[in-house]
Amino acid sequence: MKRGVLTFVAMFVLAVSGIATASVLTGDRDDKAEGTDAGVHGGPIERFHTAGSCDLTAVSSLPGNWTHGDYVSAVAANANPTQIREAAHSDCGMPMVAVGHGGGPPEHALEHMAAGKAHAGSKAEDEGSETFGS
Repeated sequence: MKRGVLTFVAMFVLAVSGIATASVLTGDRDDKAEGTDAGVHGGPIERFHTAGSCDLTAVSSLPGNWTHGDYVSAVAANANPTQIREAAHSDCGMPMVAVGHGGGPPEHALEHMAAGKAHAGSKAEDEGSETFGS
């Protein structure tokens, strides 16, 4: 009798958890990317594709919303090291939010660095860093 009840309880638990798992896996998804081109190469991100600036290779042969990596790889296929370096440092295929940053720190970081250098040069901090007894 105990074995039968225990078997029934175990089967009931497995059935309920299976139904819960199935409903989670097949339920309506609330994807924010729905309606966008998330499945397209390069995704829904707007990218820098100005032909006049990206002229180291034929960009018309690149697929869809091509990326910076696509551009550099296409230039690398020509095997000119100078052009590869130039392509790698270009904005071609980069997300528009990253265009013009030049690969360096953002402006607010440069301001903090400058403020830190100015602060590091102050006399009060220099006095505290001296080594005594040497």
